[in-house]
Amino acid sequence: MSTMSNDPFLSLVIPAYNEEKRIGSSLAQIIAYFQRNGYSYELIVVDDGSTDRTVEIVKELIAGTQNGRLLCARHGGKGAAVRKGVLSAEGQYIFFTDADLSTPITELDKFLERLNKGHEIVIGSRKIAGANVEVHQSWLRESMGKVFTWLTNVILTKNLSDVTCGFKGFRRSVARKIFNRQQVNDWSFDAEILFLAQKYGYSIKEVPVRWRNDPATKVKLLQDTICSFLGLLKIRANDWRGKYPK
Repeated sequence: MSTMSNDPFLSLVIPAYNEEKRIGSSLAQIIAYFQRNGYSYELIVVDDGSTDRTVEIVKELIAGTQNGRLLCARHGGKGAAVRKGVLSAEGQYIFFTDADLSTPITELDKFLERLNKGHEIVIGSRKIAGANVEVHQSWLRESMGKVFTWLTNVILTKNLSDVTCGFKGFRRSVARKIFNRQQVNDWSFDAEILFLAQKYGYSIKEVPVRWRNDPATKVKLLQDTICSFLGLLKIRANDWRGKYPK
């Protein structure tokens, strides 16, 4: 694939916080994947105030490519890091994914197919037909994830099977409108951007993905579950107060 403009065809944003043990392998896989494909791209890593060697490792890996950028910020949460990366991205299509590549980068092919067919947003789902969860989370974490998605559909969104899968893609104009209006920075930011997508009438396509749980996850189950639930209420309150203008 190619693009007629000087902008890259695709931008991939990766938020990272203290990822020295995983980011090197993930970036190597991503760079190798892009080098096998013919379209232009940019790779944007957003460091969320890491205190380990994450920044050093990223700099080493992207030094040999003209397509890589490292953005650094104070520790503000995953939502803040993703927003910073997305709003700086220049690709016609903008994706973000988790630093552990729990969804393999090769799944991106399926997302591009749907975007090229006219969908404005494509999100990964571990809970629809065709999904392949190779390594499951604990029963408790999976159950809490299902409850959070159910609550999200009750309070904010409609008919989404998987709110929190960390692999999502957008047309650039859509991404900029949504992320410019994003208000929350914690784990509930996924729910907020999908709520905004439906509020603004954008088409969302869920795609079944391969997915593998990483036991080194940064999620703190009880604390992050409570914060995410409160985040849903905050998003609804923000909407009532008119903080999401059209």
